[in-house]
Amino acid sequence: MQKLLLFLFLLFPVVLGRAQNDASEVGFTREFGAPDSTGSFRARFSKQGAGLVWLQTMDHFVSLAASRHTPHAPDDYLLLASNGSDHALRLFHAAATASFPVDPATAMWNVESFEGGLRFTLDSTTGLVLEKTMRHDPAGRGFVIEFALRNQSCSATEPLDLQFTGPALVSPSESSLFGNLAVSIAAPLQGDAVTAPPAAGKVQALALDPRSLSFAGSTNRFFGAFLWPRDEAARAALQRFDVDTVPPQADDSIHVAANSATRVRYGLQLAVPPIGGETRVGYGLYLGPKSYRVFATLPTAADQQRFAPILDVDLNPPCCGGITVPGGRPMAKLLLALLGWFHDVIGNWGIAIIMLTILVRGLLAPVNFHMQKSMRKYGAKMAVLKPKLDALKKQYGDDQKGYQQAMVAFQREHKMIPPLGGCLPILLTMPIYIGLFTALRTAYDLRHQPFVSWIDDLSRSDALFELGFWPHHFNLLPLVWIGLFVTMSLRQPLPTDPQQRQMQSMMRYMPILFGLMLYGYASALMLYMVTSMVWSLIESSITKKILGPMDPNVAAMAPTPM
Repeated sequence: MQKLLLFLFLLFPVVLGRAQNDASEVGFTREFGAPDSTGSFRARFSKQGAGLVWLQTMDHFVSLAASRHTPHAPDDYLLLASNGSDHALRLFHAAATASFPVDPATAMWNVESFEGGLRFTLDSTTGLVLEKTMRHDPAGRGFVIEFALRNQSCSATEPLDLQFTGPALVSPSESSLFGNLAVSIAAPLQGDAVTAPPAAGKVQALALDPRSLSFAGSTNRFFGAFLWPRDEAARAALQRFDVDTVPPQADDSIHVAANSATRVRYGLQLAVPPIGGETRVGYGLYLGPKSYRVFATLPTAADQQRFAPILDVDLNPPCCGGITVPGGRPMAKLLLALLGWFHDVIGNWGIAIIMLTILVRGLLAPVNFHMQKSMRKYGAKMAVLKPKLDALKKQYGDDQKGYQQAMVAFQREHKMIPPLGGCLPILLTMPIYIGLFTALRTAYDLRHQPFVSWIDDLSRSDALFELGFWPHHFNLLPLVWIGLFVTMSLRQPLPTDPQQRQMQSMMRYMPILFGLMLYGYASALMLYMVTSMVWSLIESSITKKILGPMDPNVAAMAPTPM
């Protein structure tokens, strides 16, 4: 018994020392908040440079399967930020100074752990002490970070110019039409935000007056790491914002391609206070999803509105290879709002997409019916005038110029202008289609959201089963869409005119190429396209039954809404 008590007495100081400040190791891991709770994190820090090595979100998971594990292991949690050997939030000297000769980026800092946070301190040996404090802010989905400069005995008056880097969000390499959606952004209190995409080997300046800063940070497809000043003193301490690209080399362990992410370098100037005083500035750091619905849960109205500019950037065309469609951004925002409303009613994002598709196509049905009716009237008129057209063509023979002039006069005389409504449905659906395409690029709400059976993540392609070769997965929805579109095309009669007939025959199989282009796209979009094509097949059958068949030469002019 005496030996046991002696062993516990010797062990207690060691355990206590590890719990207080992890004094025996350079690197240490801390958890902030209860696992699986909103705004909880698991992070590793380094005493050398007092930097953040990596950070996991404990309320997000690497996959839907990982989210179902009980209990959760560390590998289940999503790795959100990883700066490699160049740790985040590490302070650097921006300019040489005699008053603080110690290099804060490489020095060993003292660490004090307290409930919900950490405090790092570094003595300059000249009477100045640097302090960096991180306090967990679960309601704000991040941390409150304070930088302080205390003056114990230094007579220097020149300010201390420093720089620190924000977290670099992990941007996994994916084979899809999404491309790399990483970007750095700085948004003013009023006006337009400025952005910088990855640019290998370059340091880009974000041209924004720090005195007008609302927030600045980096994003990947679904998440953001945004820093903002908590008061005017903190805003005034910021000097400039630069962006560089990381990582310099691919990291196969986390499937991250080289030069795939960005991070912001923040210039910071701390005034040297009088002896016995301190200069302290505080910033908020948001580490969470980019979503209107998530932002709406933040503590204050200012917090809820602060990060809207990044979604305005994400939802702003051009997209899809540079296509710009008027009304694309407001349409994308409206579609996201409608999707959210349908989801709140039904509880399934896949069904919400189907309901949204039915709503949109239902609203367009009267316009489409009017177009079909107008095209049939035009076709009937064409059928009556066809003998005269044939005679006109025979009269001019090989005289193409004379034939064209005669045709213009003939069309004016008989008012043979095709109805303008012929292309109206496709023109109305294009902003919707591009809006949905744009919205799904960064639609966090669809991440890891299952629909039915094998479709367990609407933000990714529907991989029915694995293939041992490219394209690696057998995606069913794109093939179903191709089949439906080809069926729709085959139901339309070929024109009698040889030239139009040849062109229409070729166009029948264009959906195959288009479907292959979208093969790796999110199953949410393919679900919309499949539902829309089923609607088109049913709608065309009903229209044909009411109005009768369309003239083959006119049918070729009527586009099929997607």
